[in-house]
Amino acid sequence: MFITRFTKDHKYFMDRFSGKIKILALACLVIGLAIFIRFYNFPSRINFGPEQAMSLIVTGEYLNEKVTLLGVPSTQRITSEGHIIFSSPFFNYSLMPLEKFFNYDPIPITGYFTLLNIFTGLVTFLILSKISNRRVAFFSLILFIFNEYMIFHSLFIWIVNYLPLIGILTFYFLWEFKDKNKPKYPLLLGLLSGIAFGLEYMYFLTAVLVLIVLASFSKNKLRDVLLFLIGFAVANFPIILFDVKHNLYYLRTFLQYFEDTIKNPGQSRLAYYQFLQFWPILAFLGGLIIDLFYSRFAKFRNICSRLLGYMVIVAFVVLYVIFNLTSKKVSFVNAVGMSAGFNIIKLDVAARVISLDCPKDNFNVAMLLDFDSRAHPLRYLLNYRYRLKPKGIEQYSDIDTLYVIASSNYNFGEALAWEVKTFAPFKVHILKEIDQNYFVYKLVKN
Repeated sequence: MFITRFTKDHKYFMDRFSGKIKILALACLVIGLAIFIRFYNFPSRINFGPEQAMSLIVTGEYLNEKVTLLGVPSTQRITSEGHIIFSSPFFNYSLMPLEKFFNYDPIPITGYFTLLNIFTGLVTFLILSKISNRRVAFFSLILFIFNEYMIFHSLFIWIVNYLPLIGILTFYFLWEFKDKNKPKYPLLLGLLSGIAFGLEYMYFLTAVLVLIVLASFSKNKLRDVLLFLIGFAVANFPIILFDVKHNLYYLRTFLQYFEDTIKNPGQSRLAYYQFLQFWPILAFLGGLIIDLFYSRFAKFRNICSRLLGYMVIVAFVVLYVIFNLTSKKVSFVNAVGMSAGFNIIKLDVAARVISLDCPKDNFNVAMLLDFDSRAHPLRYLLNYRYRLKPKGIEQYSDIDTLYVIASSNYNFGEALAWEVKTFAPFKVHILKEIDQNYFVYKLVKN
């Protein structure tokens, strides 16, 4: 009797252990494939545009001038009174050690955000394994890690790239609080919500939702709401301190921007990136649905029917991965988000050529490839990698030389860009043919 019972228990344990090992092995395989997909041909694929350059420029000023309580300015969010909305400086604080350690090189700094995305997928898998089961977690991991938006965001530096990690941690702490009702969770949730609000102000709506859910689970509502608000305030301490010193600039600017948006709905539009915190949750819901079908197929007595059901799930997963990898947001050759055929490698070539030309102090730069004609990415490389500082973004009329990155067939006689027109009259020289499509031009004052 004892031997029979021991044999059954041992077999049950080994079956479960073996099942967990298989899922863990498959999860490791998925993570490995995700790493390969992101890092394959990495320097040619990363997006280093004006948003990324401005973030690094502000952080570089923190390191070389002084640390401030202001974060990155949002040039697209300006009130009717001309005031700019600034983000929390926490994003720049996180970039400071990266810039210092990697000597201001944007390629490995971008790699940090790639690894952050992989890490978020791993955390999602571990958390969902704990609150659900490993099979659901595995399906959710696939949906998250191979999603076109997650691959896209993992290839450039951006403030909102922290939101998916904050989202899954928030979900986990709410789940734990529901059962345990310990006071540490409201405080942690407040901290996470406050940090996320500083990164993306539209997170305020999510923070309100988190507070409502928290209060509905709470057995001591007053205590837990107060702890949440304290955590939120602590996370925004730099903003609060700045407001105290500067006549409530943040608060007044947000209220004015909100009023402008009400009066003119086109002032601000909702976009997917404002809700990236929900990506792991959506992956979890998708994983639950796939696992539901898997469980039903597993109950089929007919082996052929069961195998057919499993094949349907495998086919769906494969098609999902193929669909996302062939999306317009994913390329294994080009830098999605930059001008066609242009990338950071070619940008660095341009910066090196300009530095070798030994320009005097009285020069400036421009890029005529996209909306950023004042060439923030080129400015960053010249200033922090090649130790050359162009004139300011408003100083184009009183310089001797203007270096321009433009298409190989660009007609400077019909140039509409203010940066070029205000510099006229000038002579045009081709300084470097980056490739057949892009040149570095040297414009010299007549």
